[in-house]
Amino acid sequence: MLVIKDEIKLRLMRDDKQDYLLMEKWRSDEEVLKFYGGRDYPYDLKKVVETYQPRILGEEPLIPCIFSYKNIEIGYLQYYDLNQLPPHIKQMYSLEKTDNIYGIDLFIGETKYWNQGIGTKLLSAVINYIFTEVHAVKIVIDANVRNLRAIHCYEKCGFVKIKLLPSHELYEGKYQDCWLMAIKRNNSLH
Repeated sequence: MLVIKDEIKLRLMRDDKQDYLLMEKWRSDEEVLKFYGGRDYPYDLKKVVETYQPRILGEEPLIPCIFSYKNIEIGYLQYYDLNQLPPHIKQMYSLEKTDNIYGIDLFIGETKYWNQGIGTKLLSAVINYIFTEVHAVKIVIDANVRNLRAIHCYEKCGFVKIKLLPSHELYEGKYQDCWLMAIKRNNSLH
């Protein structure tokens, strides 16, 4: 177990059918896809395995995790050292320096758990973990400018908007603007 806070647990994603089926369920849910990935890009089981197995096996520099609330698995989070990303991906963040800077992506796949503060609690715990255990100096996240709920959650956790990333994310056939948001170790809430 990586992080435990209140009734929220975060663990590494496993190379097993149960985890792949969870991701298939979440990555094909139209409500989730409105905010993560796009409704024109649902995942079937084959695509889930192709995407997440290399991460689980350490063949890609992303650390994939599943999180639960009250022992019910409800979402996905990944974090990564920006210096470990391929140069063309790292450049998308438009940062001059990336030493000890980590990125995070997450979503709650079980929509009945939206708007309950769970994302804020999870993200606060993960921020603390990455600063104290991984020794990052800064954490970044890129939020679609239209995803106001996510932006509000990130701001509650201490992230601030650093810069607009024009046409940063392909979403439902169009490139969308994102906010690059960041939190520094000494500015964290913990």
